[in-house]
Amino acid sequence: MYGNRVSKSGKRVSEAKMTSVALSEAKGWYAALMNAEFKGRGDREKAVRGRLADKTGIPESYLYRLQYKTREMRDIAGSAYRALMLAHMAYEEVCLRNEEAAAKHRTERHALRKAHATADKRSGESVGMGEASK
Repeated sequence: MYGNRVSKSGKRVSEAKMTSVALSEAKGWYAALMNAEFKGRGDREKAVRGRLADKTGIPESYLYRLQYKTREMRDIAGSAYRALMLAHMAYEEVCLRNEEAAAKHRTERHALRKAHATADKRSGESVGMGEASK
């Protein structure tokens, strides 16, 4: 059974297909992390890749290969795959917490606007001119 693995669906999957899937996943994670790490107009790709290499522990040259020379790569190192996966998961977690905080802030803001609108209505009723002035 060497070279043939069984997938979750029970079909035989070649090792080449599995490594290409892992390679494309890693490349996608790397692209997302590069976009997240980019700091603006003056930031250069090499600097971004260097910061990402420092954060993940993957050599910068390997990240360069992953970005530009994927077709030459037959597979991805397990340590690089794992480091990119963990970094991407951490990034996704930060994004999720940020979205939850924004939703909470939005809910609070709408509640305050509603409270202010009802308070304005109440104060407008008592301040307005009544029948006594007619």
